Amino acid sequence: MSIGTLENNLSRALELLGGSIDPEIVETYPSLEARILAQALENVEIAEQRLREIQKLVGELEGVLV
Repeated sequence: MSIGTLENNLSRALELLGGSIDPEIVETYPSLEARILAQALENVEIAEQRLREIQKLVGELEGVLV
């Protein structure tokens, strides 16, 4: 893979993350690639927590609405 392609891929990956990486992740991981992957995993974990909370709230609403 050429350097230009790698840079394009990393830029696109950062774009998909929303353009930012948590400062703790930056301090923990030495390479940009590892930081991107760690941030993506963190984002998935946050999304799963939010989904569980939404499911709980909607479930509570369904009980009230029925």
